[in-house]
Amino acid sequence: MQGLPLSREFYTEVAAPMLQSELPAYVNQLAVGLVGEGSECFGFDDEFSQDHDWGAGICVWAPESMAGTVEPLLEPVFARLPATFKGYPVRMAPKFRKGRVGLFTIEGFYRRFINSGQPLSTWQQWYTVPEYFLAVATNGEVFADPCGQFSAFRKSLLEFYPDDVMKKKLAARFAVMAQSGQYNLLRMLKRNDTAAALLAASRFVESTIGALYLMHGKYMPFYKWAFRGLKDLPDGAFIAGKLNDVLALNLTRGADVHSNAEAAVEAVCVEMMALLQKKGLSRSNEAWLMTQAEMIQKQIENPQIRNLPVVHGIQCS
Repeated sequence: MQGLPLSREFYTEVAAPMLQSELPAYVNQLAVGLVGEGSECFGFDDEFSQDHDWGAGICVWAPESMAGTVEPLLEPVFARLPATFKGYPVRMAPKFRKGRVGLFTIEGFYRRFINSGQPLSTWQQWYTVPEYFLAVATNGEVFADPCGQFSAFRKSLLEFYPDDVMKKKLAARFAVMAQSGQYNLLRMLKRNDTAAALLAASRFVESTIGALYLMHGKYMPFYKWAFRGLKDLPDGAFIAGKLNDVLALNLTRGADVHSNAEAAVEAVCVEMMALLQKKGLSRSNEAWLMTQAEMIQKQIENPQIRNLPVVHGIQCS
């Protein structure tokens, strides 16, 4: 059993009837679901995830204007929820919530992750929010939302970046792929600098993963889940296999290490260039990805974004 379907069943069978019975005047103004931090919200939880901060739980979202009224009515309901459900722990007692389940204001929930209690409206806002925060703010599932206010905010984020912001971030990712994988990795190997080579390989892999999420209109999650999430993307499993070839390289000193690394990196770059073409973002067969990055950047219409350095903003991803 994974946490998200467990929590959905918990809501349907236990929490929803209690909320309907105990808060009839307010229940139609509340949204309920499981969204936010935690592997279960991404569907990535497994048997190892159950050793801490795991179990059935729900988020209840209320507008800021009514949260003060609802909270004293809702807490007694939470207190009467069972401690276990279908043999699994329920984490609705205050000491088990960890700020991940329970009552939240709609505005406060989103402000926590995107630094705004209102849907993002400027390119600067979109550009500076870290991608993994956007992933956290839009994962999971909304079980009920009669008023639709929480879901409307969620929908505005799920519609993904404005086109110019997406292209800027994608150009930066391709530039870093070129810089770290096609250039610096091979130079570090020539110098027998294994530590720097490992760092370059890691940066190349992470930038490739980030570019793949962007091209599929998805926010890349926190680094420890980013590779795991590739299997859910079209083309993701195939690219993951190519990246595994890079990660499996023995970068210690050896006669073939340079040529093996170059071949593994170029195999990834060729596939990513082909995907770029498939998405209509390039017509060039140029395998040097810095050229592809510059071509993506030239497609940006907003001059403020287009005139930023190609690799600018990569730290926000």
